[in-house]
Amino acid sequence: MKIKAIPDYLGCIDLLAKYETPTHIVLHSEMVWQVGRVIAEGLMRQRYVVDLDLLRASCLLHDIGKYICIKDGGGYHDVRGQQILDQEGLPDIGRIVVQHVVLLGEKNRPLAEEHVLFYADKRVVHDEIVTLDDRFLYLEKTYGRSSEAVRRLNIMKKETVSLEERIFDLLDFFPSDIVCMVSGLRREPQS
Repeated sequence: MKIKAIPDYLGCIDLLAKYETPTHIVLHSEMVWQVGRVIAEGLMRQRYVVDLDLLRASCLLHDIGKYICIKDGGGYHDVRGQQILDQEGLPDIGRIVVQHVVLLGEKNRPLAEEHVLFYADKRVVHDEIVTLDDRFLYLEKTYGRSSEAVRRLNIMKKETVSLEERIFDLLDFFPSDIVCMVSGLRREPQS
């Protein structure tokens, strides 16, 4: 497999189109990137090393496997996304994308791009920034079809709240500030 350079914004949009990603998933992914960008820039102000290009591509491509799983009637879209990105010669992005549903490895390892993507995704419902409580309420209504599913979502919420505390202990703003900060960002080129 030939390793490719990290695609820019338009390269990511082209890749999503190649895999027939619906517009609503693209809009969600763009908002996840905006939230991730605000957090990453905050971490960088605190001298954390964050690769913004890698984070941007990971945020934009994190749901690239979702529509395929819907069409096929099953599977895990995080795993499918990693497979797609590996096939596309983008394993560094795939390594992050596969962790946007469940973080892998030690819980207290240093913050990295996968933590930012994981958290940013949990702050966005469709293309709207929401609180963690609102996001998990949405997830429970959408995916909480069994007591086991609800149990797993509760574990994920607890881990996400803990991650939020870790992240915002370092930052110079609060989780509630993200909406205003995102609305002040310059948008990516659309053509």
